[in-house]
Amino acid sequence: MTARPHDVSDLYLAPVVLKLDHRLGEFEGLSHDEIELRVALETNRQPRDPAERSELVLLALTHALETHGWEVGWAPRGLQVRHDDHLLVLGIPDTMTTYLNN
Repeated sequence: MTARPHDVSDLYLAPVVLKLDHRLGEFEGLSHDEIELRVALETNRQPRDPAERSELVLLALTHALETHGWEVGWAPRGLQVRHDDHLLVLGIPDTMTTYLNN
């Protein structure tokens, strides 16, 4: 059965996910150093450890993005977008996975 939108936030799922997918695509093919520079430019910070690296990548992906109530975070399979009972996971580029895990 198809789920119908419950509120205005549900209507914004497509624009939010499309923008996040576009931003993920921008990271594809970047080297470790290029990702680090991009994250530093977007967040004005440099990570001190792997946990902070993950946090700053998330901030860089959502920088100046109106999420309309959708929460963005990490899931084992990639970038998670969640609102109430709705959950969607976007895959992340291999270059980003390597950056996050090193």
